[in-house]
Amino acid sequence: MTNIAEAQLIALDWGTTSARAYLMGCDGSIMAERSASLGIMHVAAKAKEQSLALDVAFAQALTELCGEWMENYPLVPVVACGMIGSQQGWVEATYRTVPADLAASEFELVSVEIAPGRRMHIIPGVLDLKKLPDVMRGEETQILGAVELSDNNFDSELEQLFLLPGTHSKWAKVQGRTITEFSTSMTGETFALLSTQSILSNLIEPTVSVCWNAFECGVQVSHSSDGAADLMLTAFSARTLVLTGRLQQTEVSDYLSGLMIGAEIRSVIGAWDGTVLPPLTICGNKELSTRYKRALKIFGITEVRELQGTAPRGVWAVACALGLLQTSTV
Repeated sequence: MTNIAEAQLIALDWGTTSARAYLMGCDGSIMAERSASLGIMHVAAKAKEQSLALDVAFAQALTELCGEWMENYPLVPVVACGMIGSQQGWVEATYRTVPADLAASEFELVSVEIAPGRRMHIIPGVLDLKKLPDVMRGEETQILGAVELSDNNFDSELEQLFLLPGTHSKWAKVQGRTITEFSTSMTGETFALLSTQSILSNLIEPTVSVCWNAFECGVQVSHSSDGAADLMLTAFSARTLVLTGRLQQTEVSDYLSGLMIGAEIRSVIGAWDGTVLPPLTICGNKELSTRYKRALKIFGITEVRELQGTAPRGVWAVACALGLLQTSTV
């Protein structure tokens, strides 16, 4: 006899480079959590290296991450979000198109067998079929978690803006629990490429602390009339400022970061055609959120809410909406 009143859900945020698991209690609280470098790219590489079928490799990774929980709580549902549901993941979960109610009771989860008689459910991503289509996987669940943690009415027509900074930053418009549109900026990935593989990388000297003056200088350039020239015409200044003695090599990385984040923010603000931005929430790690908040302040945006670790709350909301949770003792 297993008492499942103490544990109600095993929630997974399974991405490209890492996987996080959360054991959640009856009130949606996190009883325990684990993380490992078991993202889908790692699992795929392991499968190739060891000549394993991909589903076998994913099953092994799941056991490594939270096998003890699954054994101790055999009746507790397992629900995952993120790239685990992509074409490169365990099984593909078809995208939902915007407008997408993130906690609609009628949308379907794809599932995969993880043990005899037991399946893991995977939350689908979201697709915006605009002229230049856009997609997200995992971020929609983080947004739902952030909405759940807010005080706003789920049926409210009030528009909110969510920023999820990262390798591919997402900006999403949300009404209630419905994503109405979103866009992606490859800021993080482009920064990594420029700072490691371009001519600019030869100038960068690592430093243990953030040089906020250099960062804000980069943001100011993107905020200025020079920034209107586009990032492709300003990025080279990370080199020329060093050559002319106006930037230290230890400052190049933070200057470039500010330049790129500033360009991203300028583009998003420009899409509002002069109207005031709706309430903004940043869902991301502390370091990135701090950079974006400082950059946003330069653009005159100071009312910003900041949240971390919203994915498990979003998975919990989906599990509740679809009736997957049990509250009795078996």
